[in-house]
Amino acid sequence: MINDHSSASLVFLQIHLGGDRNFCYLIGDRDSGQAVAVDPGFDAAGFQGIAVENELNITSILITHEHGDHMEQAGPLAQLTGATIYAGAADKVAGASQLTDGQEFSLGGHTLKALATPGHSPGHFCFLCQGRLITGDLLFCGKIGGTGSYFPGSSAEQQYASLDKIMQLPEETFVFPGHDYYGGEGTMPHSSIGHEKTHNPFLTTENYEAFCYLKDNWAAYKEEHGVR
Repeated sequence: MINDHSSASLVFLQIHLGGDRNFCYLIGDRDSGQAVAVDPGFDAAGFQGIAVENELNITSILITHEHGDHMEQAGPLAQLTGATIYAGAADKVAGASQLTDGQEFSLGGHTLKALATPGHSPGHFCFLCQGRLITGDLLFCGKIGGTGSYFPGSSAEQQYASLDKIMQLPEETFVFPGHDYYGGEGTMPHSSIGHEKTHNPFLTTENYEAFCYLKDNWAAYKEEHGVR
């Protein structure tokens, strides 16, 4: 499955190539042919095939976080393309160069910016390009990524701060998550900062204590409100 959110000169593809409703992304410039891959967790050959079909050359592979369903095929894709892998220093991604907060990647006439957003993992990053924010497992449509003992190195406090950080972006900024985890009626493969501010229960809590209470009681909340 491929959802195409491209504009005149920017290629922006949201791709499902396997996993637990995982999304990976291909972002490129039509004129220069330069492209980056984000979170190629599954099927390196299939991902490269999509790039070739779109006449794009992947020069960088960006990893939002260290979990295998997001980065497992980064190495094989790098071998196929010669691209450099980038990930947060606090995460364990084999062969990766270190990302820094605010680091920019040039894609012809477009720029992609890396934003440090720890919480779900200690080295988690989001990626912003032309009003489109790839949020990995920090923020989903209507939900957020997990923290706790199941996610070693995670921190609810850091996640709360990271969510506040991206909520400072313009409300019209599109949100493209790492999973299709929307829990309402129908499907919602992408959202916006403004929509999440208004509708995401974790982003409407009054303070950090209420945020943590909702995390601790999420199963009961879902049952009460009919969230899948």
